[in-house]
Amino acid sequence: MAATPESSLEDPLGSFVRRSVLELGSGTGAVGLMAATLGADVVVTDLEELQDLLKMNINMNKHLVTGSVQAKGGRNRRLSFSTRLYTDGRLHIL
Repeated sequence: MAATPESSLEDPLGSFVRRSVLELGSGTGAVGLMAATLGADVVVTDLEELQDLLKMNINMNKHLVTGSVQAKGGRNRRLSFSTRLYTDGRLHIL
């Protein structure tokens, strides 16, 4: 993940709070889950074969999440994002 220009140098972990994150090819979802634990609103994506694993990992770690995290994806599916997740119309971190 790339940090945004407005990331705080004093508190780099705090720069995830209320940020919108899209993780492509998430695999187990570990990176996206960490971002959600740090306060980001995250969409983790991967192939249909990995959706059950992503959802299981989200469920097993939901007690740690301070932002939000959801799994999306699959073959030949378009990703659509809720307006709640991208309230200012910007994707902060990809």
